[in-house]
Amino acid sequence: MNTMKLKIISVIGFVSVFLLMAFANMDKQQSDYHYLKERLEKTKSFTIEVIEAMPESDFDYKPTEKVRSYSALASHTVYSIDWNIELMKGTPVKWNPGDEDCFSKAELVTYANDEFDRLITFINNAKETPKLTNQLIDVLNHNAHHRGQMITYLRLKDITPPNYR
Repeated sequence: MNTMKLKIISVIGFVSVFLLMAFANMDKQQSDYHYLKERLEKTKSFTIEVIEAMPESDFDYKPTEKVRSYSALASHTVYSIDWNIELMKGTPVKWNPGDEDCFSKAELVTYANDEFDRLITFINNAKETPKLTNQLIDVLNHNAHHRGQMITYLRLKDITPPNYR
């Protein structure tokens, strides 16, 4: 009888340790991705505020002829989210942004909202992998790069950009 009790206690102990380790590992993975999801939400709201900061009458502004217009920068930034989602899904997609100056301010804001929502939904449903995490970091870096350019355009037009967060 003592041997049977010892076996049962051992099995219960083993299962308990196994479950604790499994849940601890799950929490660790969730907390790593939680940061990226939160960062994407902040990036979405900040990017949209930057797009909205320029008056629509100045959407064609560019400091020199050698650079994109404000509208084209915003369009390029948003289109790249769509392109990257397909890349993260494993669907090879040809870069084809079309006319980057074709959107109104309202259309760009809607486009940005839609693409960020698609990205966040994709991330919420994706299996976490180092490759996907690296791709997300690339999306965030690309967005920050072009958002920074748009902020520079705002400053050149004497418009105070939204505060960074």
